[in-house]
Amino acid sequence: MKKRMLSLLLAAAITGSLLYGCGNKTSNSTKTAPNDDALNIENREYKDVHITFLNRMDSGLKDGQWYQKKIQEFMEKYPGITVENISIPTEADYLDQESVLMSDASSMPSIFQEYGGSRVANYIKAKNLVDLKPYYDADSAWKNTFGEVGWGLTDFKDYGYKGVYGVPWSTYFISLFYNEDLLKEANVDPKSIKSWDDLMEACKKLKAAGIQPFEMGEKDNYRFGHLHTVLNYKSYGTDVATKLGKDEISYDGDEEKAIYQKMIDATQNGYLGTNLLGYDDDQERELFNTGKAAFLFLGSWYCAEASTGNNELYNNKKVHAIAFPYVNKEYEHSDMGGANECFYVTDTGDKDKIAASVLLLKFLTSQKNIDELVGSYPVLTAVNPTVTADNYLMKEVSDLMKQSTDIKGDIENYDTQQHMINTVRNALQGIPTGHTAEEVGKDIVETSKEYE
Repeated sequence: MKKRMLSLLLAAAITGSLLYGCGNKTSNSTKTAPNDDALNIENREYKDVHITFLNRMDSGLKDGQWYQKKIQEFMEKYPGITVENISIPTEADYLDQESVLMSDASSMPSIFQEYGGSRVANYIKAKNLVDLKPYYDADSAWKNTFGEVGWGLTDFKDYGYKGVYGVPWSTYFISLFYNEDLLKEANVDPKSIKSWDDLMEACKKLKAAGIQPFEMGEKDNYRFGHLHTVLNYKSYGTDVATKLGKDEISYDGDEEKAIYQKMIDATQNGYLGTNLLGYDDDQERELFNTGKAAFLFLGSWYCAEASTGNNELYNNKKVHAIAFPYVNKEYEHSDMGGANECFYVTDTGDKDKIAASVLLLKFLTSQKNIDELVGSYPVLTAVNPTVTADNYLMKEVSDLMKQSTDIKGDIENYDTQQHMINTVRNALQGIPTGHTAEEVGKDIVETSKEYE
């Protein structure tokens, strides 16, 4: 209840302050399109310009270290600009902090990382974001380095807003990774795992052989959130996201209760983990990497993580990827993935800060810098790299992604209510504590009513 009240207070703060932010722009607001001089950001004179960059980069990982290095290089190249880097790697903590900072015009970060959807649409509605279309139009060479997938997070026409909001950063694809040796020990052929029923049968064999199938880290509540999303897409196709968002399907209806029940059955059989609410996602990956679990379902970012350090599973090529199993064969190639992260520039009303923010994003997404990142840490970026990463696991995932015919991200991001991602994920955490499918659905619906 305490967590729920905090969410309600944050939502109230956002509503009030978005209006405040809209009505308190300074005279040099960017509500009108910037002129040619304003678009020439590379040759602009910057003096004592301070910008804040809110992101989820982890300095303990190679890509987080790359960010720190590049931000330092940027400040050396443009000594008149100071970048304050605010990194919060844990998603739940990040989203809470974003809500707080974006709730007051005086605390809005110059740049923040998000995933599109209703939360960002509400910022656009309040006129707190910069339409970057003029900057892309002024530099077609930069614009053309981006692949098609990433643009989805910059397009808000479905919400009634024209323009291009944000700079796409990464893409991803959810796959099922497996430990070759553990499956062989339990006499499970990975090629036989096509459907959810096939996966459950494989889990049964693994348990009988004394091998733990999954060790999910639901202490980080996005784990069951992602499982809920991918099971929906594999059951009903990705259109279910829009139907849920428009209340054509209800979170306490039969369709969703069928999804919860699959998760409940797998949990009660001990397939999904031995300490679901005790382990976080870092521990989940470590347990898989060290042979304590046979399966790991995760995004393509795992491929880069697996290749770093002394991961014997990866180094010996004993970890492989297969498509996440379908529930309904009709939706075998409906997947979770696509555009992943995007950086948005806030309309602070300060033209120098806006120009410096766009300049930093252009610097980070330059072809040279992206090639350097992908060459050392193979991730799927929105900018098409011109180098090929030496990572066999990423190639397997990329091949799976090519087979997909329909891809969407987190199901809650297509809802008009921005609280839904936390509301759904918090309710799903009731599954490890024994909640029924009816109770999970009821929790989501009743919590949603508190925001009306």
